[in-house]
Amino acid sequence: MLIFDTIVALSTPPYKSALAIVRLSGPKSLEIISHMIKKDVSSLQPNHCYFLNIYKDKDNKDSLIDEIVLSFFKGPKSYTGFDSLEFSTHGSQFIVDELIQALVSHGARRAEKGEFSAQAYYNGKMDLLKAQGINDLINANSKRAKAIATKTLSGKNSQTVNNLKDTLLEYLSQLEYFVEDQYSDEKDDYDQELDKINLSLEKNCSDLEKTIEKTQHCNKEYQGINVAIAGEPNVGKSTLLNALIGENKAIVSPIPGTTRDVVEGEKEINGILFRFKDTAGLRKTDDFVESLGIEKSYETISKSDIVLLASDCGFEEIDSNPELLQVIGNKPTIRIATKKDINKNLTGSDIAICSINDSLESLIEMMFSKLDLTHKEESEFLGKREEDFLINILSDLRMTQKAICDTHQIDIVSDSLRVAIECINDLLGNQVTKTMEDIYQTLFSKFCLGK
Repeated sequence: MLIFDTIVALSTPPYKSALAIVRLSGPKSLEIISHMIKKDVSSLQPNHCYFLNIYKDKDNKDSLIDEIVLSFFKGPKSYTGFDSLEFSTHGSQFIVDELIQALVSHGARRAEKGEFSAQAYYNGKMDLLKAQGINDLINANSKRAKAIATKTLSGKNSQTVNNLKDTLLEYLSQLEYFVEDQYSDEKDDYDQELDKINLSLEKNCSDLEKTIEKTQHCNKEYQGINVAIAGEPNVGKSTLLNALIGENKAIVSPIPGTTRDVVEGEKEINGILFRFKDTAGLRKTDDFVESLGIEKSYETISKSDIVLLASDCGFEEIDSNPELLQVIGNKPTIRIATKKDINKNLTGSDIAICSINDSLESLIEMMFSKLDLTHKEESEFLGKREEDFLINILSDLRMTQKAICDTHQIDIVSDSLRVAIECINDLLGNQVTKTMEDIYQTLFSKFCLGK
């Protein structure tokens, strides 16, 4: 991936359609297109569209590729920061391939995945947080996921971590005044300064902990909820799956052990994607194939966010299954007495239903309550990468507090603060040298003008 190359790629799905859009970006964009259109490229106005013919070679009228709408975006006021062109063509894959090949023959290179956004990042059009937000929005698979991803594009996440960085830089600049004099008579002064910083850091850590908790909650909502439907054979698990997703996904029969593999179905409920997984009935068996399915059932349960435990004869057998209880652990669990129309044994159940006849609204409400989805947490951060960075930053700040309490040595505390600032710069995608630049800029900004 070479940032200064001029790159080209199809920006719409590679299928037959009414229209297709091809994007060209880089310092040679206008030079390349000058070989393919008869219009003088110097006359192209930024943010204007032009209807014209495009050729493999403009001097050969028989090399016509298509009639297109050409849009020009002048760098740096473009998505990538470079001169960019977008070609709206007819949606034939043959036309698209011909156009891209012609652009390549005149000096462009086929873009790699994410390379247009990489150009934007290099040219300062976005930081890594916004770049990740764009990818999250593209991959959103539910209404709630889209809402969460859209929030990450607001720039508030960058503002939040930059504000924290400015605060830490302020602490660091205050300490730098005492570095040379920490063994002088001013020890009481810097002890007081360290205690003051420690007190402020406690609030910073508390705020960060709340942000991490919200981010983890939003990550779960964005990714979708994995639901394991588990229980003994022939208790109505497959019928429950079909009722929850509204289609006949799983085979239903009165024969125990019908389900021998995990059957999955998805449904968006109240804007959140749920992945329901019907597992093989849990029992002891000598059937090799069924035993493999039961092993997979335990694995599915262990990876789920919530477990729906189904039974039509009470939960005594389930409660005497130590392997199942160990796998479930502290996961949110709902015990469902199935076949309510013929089953009168409701002992130990949280809810009783007949999957064929009953509305499942009460069960869904219970699921939302167990998963704490009844109120929607809002976080400007999203994704495992951001979550891990926030956790690391919090750990660095806690280490700084420990350094204050254990040593009261300014140089040790300053080093701990630098580590946290470096972690923030890594999160934003800043260069290593940016940390020292930030420190010196904050420190010397306190000097008088002209000093």
